[in-house]
Amino acid sequence: MKIYVVQQGDNVDAIAQSQGIPVETLVFDNQIDPPYRLAVGQALYINDETPLEDRTPLYVFGYAYPFISPENLDNTLPFLTDLYVFSYGFTLEGDLVPPMVSEDWMLERAVQSGVRPILTLTPLGPDGRFNNNLVSTVVHNTDVQQRLVWNLGLKMQEKGYGGMDFDFEYIMGDDRLAYAAFVKRTTQIMNQFGYQVTVALAPKTSAEQPGLLYEGVDYRLLGEAANRVFLMTYEWGYTYEPISYR
Repeated sequence: MKIYVVQQGDNVDAIAQSQGIPVETLVFDNQIDPPYRLAVGQALYINDETPLEDRTPLYVFGYAYPFISPENLDNTLPFLTDLYVFSYGFTLEGDLVPPMVSEDWMLERAVQSGVRPILTLTPLGPDGRFNNNLVSTVVHNTDVQQRLVWNLGLKMQEKGYGGMDFDFEYIMGDDRLAYAAFVKRTTQIMNQFGYQVTVALAPKTSAEQPGLLYEGVDYRLLGEAANRVFLMTYEWGYTYEPISYR
């Protein structure tokens, strides 16, 4: 939207034409009654926004563990585009490690609600923490990559997933290029079968920001590699962290 200030000699037809909007929209939005008189200096509201039907639909998603309560999931699904199921891990050999609790019931509810389920892939070790060694192994070993991608494709087909999400954290700086290349290769393969690929990114404030959470994340390369990326801004503040008063 914007404001147009009426000039000497203006009329509603000339203003509407100059602003690229229908004259009917101009007079309705500004409640100008016939015979449509204007005053010099009068401020007019110009609604030049893209019509709702022409806008890109809002994309809304949420992560959920398989042990989420059915009530919470059912209350949330009507507002989602995609449901990101957290999560599948993998071994050093490229085999998948399923969630501790079966996610089948979540997938069934998502499909019933018209929500696309997404498989989230995380490099979690046996201790439940992000494991640098898993990341380094898979991004530098093409045999492991091929086995992992193959297993991902089989699992997504078996379960009815509509895509996958890379949620890799604490990537080593030395693995930055190899990680982006792995994501790109995976995206190219998955897209051939109609699966989308997203990547979760640590919220950097500069390209060269130091820190294990950031150095292995290249925004440009990963943005080019995946179908969609998003920022994990909860790194800046988390629901369960201590409250600080300033």
